Amino acid sequence: MVHLFNAGPAKLPEEVLKQVQSEMMDFQGTGISILEISHRSPEFTAMLNETSALLRVLLEIPENYKVLWLAGGASGLFSSLPLNLLKSENDVMDYIVTGTWSKGAAKEAEKYGKVNYVVPVPSDFTEIPEHEKMNFTPGARYVYYCDNETVNGVEFPQVVNTEATIVCDMSSNFLSRTVDVSKYGAIYGGVQKNLAPAGLAVLIIREDLVSGERIHQVPKIWDFKLQVGGNSCVNTPNVFAIYVTNLVLKHNIKKGGLKHIEDLAAKKSSMLYNIIDDSNGFYACKITKDARSRMNVTFNLATKELEAEFVKKAADLNIVGVKGHRSVGGIRASVYNAVTMESVQVLANFMTSFMKDHQ
Repeated sequence: MVHLFNAGPAKLPEEVLKQVQSEMMDFQGTGISILEISHRSPEFTAMLNETSALLRVLLEIPENYKVLWLAGGASGLFSSLPLNLLKSENDVMDYIVTGTWSKGAAKEAEKYGKVNYVVPVPSDFTEIPEHEKMNFTPGARYVYYCDNETVNGVEFPQVVNTEATIVCDMSSNFLSRTVDVSKYGAIYGGVQKNLAPAGLAVLIIREDLVSGERIHQVPKIWDFKLQVGGNSCVNTPNVFAIYVTNLVLKHNIKKGGLKHIEDLAAKKSSMLYNIIDDSNGFYACKITKDARSRMNVTFNLATKELEAEFVKKAADLNIVGVKGHRSVGGIRASVYNAVTMESVQVLANFMTSFMKDHQ
């Protein structure tokens, strides 16, 4: 058995994978594979509508929000959000930069309008800035932040306190805890962490943000007005990823919904953080405790050589995907929703034995 801790694309529920396998040659009795079926077919349209409805149930999405399934992943939305949301040349976008992905989003937004960095961009991403230190722009078009930084292992413990419209990238902690959608103008994310294979993004957006004039011309596949009117089918959508998303959403509801997932996420991440904190410095987590990610547990060992040995010996035990991101190094264990408690326990046991062997 492989214990997979990839940061994305990531582990999917075994139950879902088995269902995908069993249905691969015949989707809903059509005699056609899901990989072949038309996105204009009544079978796919029904499944697409059901997928959006399932997400609405799981997240309790209010009626005045639209759900879109878009190409380009979260990185595509770095551009399409300012393109769709800016109404005036004088608009300012507030960005809270707490890691690699929010930094990239802010740089992309600068191409289309004025960006205010709410706090100075730090050289090392280890914390969530205190609210008192955030310099918001009065009347900002929106405030953006990345709820969970996959690379750095930094996560906002709660929604940012602001009266402005919030745009939030939840790619790597989407559906890992309960969320009050009404506090956000838009929530988006790539699905390849907690929902489906790569190549699809989900956008939940308040209706008023889709209407009205815009200062930019928007490519039609990222035009939110067109995609709302076309039920996410202005271009050919990622049929297979939407299908897997449908199955994962049903799986999540069957297992007890977001409260169950949230409780499990806390237990899994705490198991690893407890070992780190009790290691007397053998393992070191740079992230402040109030900002530690429940999805991406990042830490370092004393030397790069020791980290390389850790990764190698972990692989010998079928523990896969724990090497840190190439930009920061170290170790990273991504304990997304589908990663079982059993796999986390195997990793925890290995961390304990590796430490004993090297002290």
